[in-house]
Amino acid sequence: MLTNQTAFPLSRRINCEVLQNLSPVAGYRRAIFVSLTLLAATSLTLYAQERPWTVSPCELLKNPGLYLESLVSVPGLVLYGPNRFTSHGYDCADENGPLRLVFGGNPSDPKDRFRLSQSRLEDSTVPLKKDADYETLQKLIESADAAGQVRMLRATLTGRFFTGQAVGTKSGEIKHPNPRLVISEVELVSNRLEDPVDFTPVPQAPAQAAKGCTATEIEVPSRDEEDKLQRLSREPSEDLGYLNDPKAVATRAIAEQEKIAPADVQSKLIPRNESIALKNFFWTSGDGLRTYAVAVNRPYWLLASTYSGDSVIWVPKHITKTTCANR
Repeated sequence: MLTNQTAFPLSRRINCEVLQNLSPVAGYRRAIFVSLTLLAATSLTLYAQERPWTVSPCELLKNPGLYLESLVSVPGLVLYGPNRFTSHGYDCADENGPLRLVFGGNPSDPKDRFRLSQSRLEDSTVPLKKDADYETLQKLIESADAAGQVRMLRATLTGRFFTGQAVGTKSGEIKHPNPRLVISEVELVSNRLEDPVDFTPVPQAPAQAAKGCTATEIEVPSRDEEDKLQRLSREPSEDLGYLNDPKAVATRAIAEQEKIAPADVQSKLIPRNESIALKNFFWTSGDGLRTYAVAVNRPYWLLASTYSGDSVIWVPKHITKTTCANR
């Protein structure tokens, strides 16, 4: 029989004399209510005591099953803008895609658990700490929204990692196309927005040429060479202002291959599709026998050589030259 001296976890005590003075039904309901309260308190305490794993976005997406539903601390470069809220590694390309971000702190009603999606139910289990760093991030997000374009910031985010629904491939491989980090806390955040950089990997598949034509991949400058250009670009005496203009960079890359003046290339250079910190251009020689497809970007790894994404230069990322016998 319970007494007033009975000890419970979390240093909580139930006043059994009060329960004994109630009717059996009322006492039972009160006991259930107290038990549920203690269970909720225990869950919150355990969540608060759980220590997160420190892991990069690239590692999470490379081995998603290893971190399923784990509490993780993720340092990274965050891109925010229209249809974009993702984290990226400081020293790795998005070989497995970007890490999608979602804020926690949006609990669901238990009565809706059978009609909500799995992702919504998972998101609802993660609380959100709203402190000064969270408010700083919100102000940066508001500034990016006002600009209407993708911007970049630096942040370490703690949250729960979910892989999303698994999808099997014909080869038997298991993929997780919609992994995400549900944010519970903003550990650290920069105080300003920067211009974004490119995290996409270099294409591995060779270009396909039409019949009678040959496609050749032109070697682009090495990372060491581009790192040197990044450092020299800060010196006005070096006259490297063209590195801030993606079209000028593409123009010079083609002019060097054709051994002609940049002006003769730029007038016929055609812009193609573009994405975040990545632009594509196309050029055809006067006789129509040679074409160039040039991708230029502002790569993430040049951040180590400069103080901000705002000052990262444009460099050739990928150049394909197609030569045809005749037209």
